[in-house]
Amino acid sequence: MKGINGLIVGVFGVVCFVLMVVGTLVMMMGSFLITQENEGDGVTDEQDLVCEGNQVNEDVERYEPHFERYAGENGIDDQVDILMAMTMQESGGQLADVMQSSESMGDPVNTINSPEQSIEQGVSYYADMYEQANGDTELAMQGYNMGGGYIDYVQDNHDGEHSRDVAYEFGEQQASELGWDNYGDEDYVEHVMQYLEDCEETEQESGDGDWDMPVEQVNVTSEFGMRDHPIHNEPRLHAGTDFGCNMGDAIYAVADGTVQTAVQQNTGLGNNIKLQHGSDEYSVYGHLSSLYVSEGDEVQQGDQIGECGSTGDSTGPHLHLEHHTEPEATNDEKEDPAEILDL
Repeated sequence: MKGINGLIVGVFGVVCFVLMVVGTLVMMMGSFLITQENEGDGVTDEQDLVCEGNQVNEDVERYEPHFERYAGENGIDDQVDILMAMTMQESGGQLADVMQSSESMGDPVNTINSPEQSIEQGVSYYADMYEQANGDTELAMQGYNMGGGYIDYVQDNHDGEHSRDVAYEFGEQQASELGWDNYGDEDYVEHVMQYLEDCEETEQESGDGDWDMPVEQVNVTSEFGMRDHPIHNEPRLHAGTDFGCNMGDAIYAVADGTVQTAVQQNTGLGNNIKLQHGSDEYSVYGHLSSLYVSEGDEVQQGDQIGECGSTGDSTGPHLHLEHHTEPEATNDEKEDPAEILDL
């Protein structure tokens, strides 16, 4: 009897152990699935910093026309206040190499002896960092100080999220590898921020569709479908989606692709770009003021390809976006972009 009871207890113990293991595995799998589901909800938006002004001295302020000119040439008009604040931190306007940009050319410190040349080079280098950082201003600023290697490090190891702690981590690692006492200014972003006013973070909206949004701030002003044409005053199919935007605002590629056409004209869609994303998918961007790409160029999702404008048959600044499923689509072969954008 004692042997039978022991056998029963043993079998019961084995069953309990098996149930406990199975339960643990189920819980772990459930946690994994929840994590995967959360990670798949949309696309992580890049943080951009928008500031309403700066607190720079007269020595830096006198160069504002140069900052505006070269920021415009590099497609970062909205970064002028930040560039001027960076210059306050770099030199306070007291040196010929006002942006301390000689090193970005591979030259020794203060090799550049012209303020305008320093600004031209510094703005160009910052624009490269800004593009590499996918429009994350703080990451771009720290990259300006520590180099593009910092941006790569953050994107590879910290999900693209800059922080003071990450900057110190990278700085210590680089200093150790190079045998230096320090590497860059780990608090560079904080030092620059003291010269900026009324800053807030914005996000480039991406939606949950297959395409990312072509503009930073989504404001649909006219949907796909029949409407009274605002210029010709007759019912016509509006074969795209219109997004309100300001003259010169950045226009982004909705997906990876190749530039099929980049046209400058004064009628119809005005200056426009067509991207091919596959054998049967195209996006068209109309009424642009500037084109940043040429036929045959390869672009990545989120790359700036032009600027908002009002060229062609247009009543004011906006982006007209179309979704085609044929190379030379008729109106019947044009799809509503709202569906693939999940608007």
